Amino acid sequence: MLQMMRSVIDRLLQAALILCFSVLSVCVIWQVISRYVLGSPSTFTEETSRFAVIWLSLLGTAYACGRLEHMGYDMLAQKLSGPALLRHMRAVAALVLAFAAAVFVYGGLRLVLRAFEVEQLSATLEVPMGYVYSCIPIAGVCIVFYEIAILVAPGSFRHADEVEEAIEHVNQELPA
Repeated sequence: MLQMMRSVIDRLLQAALILCFSVLSVCVIWQVISRYVLGSPSTFTEETSRFAVIWLSLLGTAYACGRLEHMGYDMLAQKLSGPALLRHMRAVAALVLAFAAAVFVYGGLRLVLRAFEVEQLSATLEVPMGYVYSCIPIAGVCIVFYEIAILVAPGSFRHADEVEEAIEHVNQELPA
């Protein structure tokens, strides 16, 4: 069940990241063409590309957490092995979980609700900023899910072979 949910979230994030990167690429290319070739810079592409970068970076962070490809886990896997790797992975997962839940989910939801409440609009596109800010709690929920999965089933992620060795080593040391 956990693996299936993880797979669905991975695919949704992949699709969203591809979409954000595509929008960003098209906007930047159009901005260059409209400014330097047509001599009339487009007004909406700067803001659209800015929003695409925001979504791309936050959702990319969530995706990297889910694949254990951010620096913290990578450095742990390179420096540690055995029970130390498992212990440190769980500690980092717990810290990231607490941070994501407090800042991304709770703080992000407050920001989104406040932006809708005051009817904050973007300058050029006049899009409600609550939609732009909504990537914060969305990324936070994904990060929280991934970190809980690491705490519950650490062997199902990248570096799984090292983690499995660590789990076996710890299990051998436990009294029967």
